[in-house]
Amino acid sequence: MLWLIASLFLLQTAIHWLFAPVVQLLRPWFELDVLPWILAIVGIWLFTGRSTR
Repeated sequence: MLWLIASLFLLQTAIHWLFAPVVQLLRPWFELDVLPWILAIVGIWLFTGRSTR
């Protein structure tokens, strides 16, 4: 049982250590700080498209 607890603790520590930089990089996407920029780009793309007339 002690080996199971120790191995789970080591696994959780390794996963946290490996994914911490990835989470720091993708934080704006997770917090939706980029959403206004995406909406602005989509809006500009829609308004500058070709008209069918």
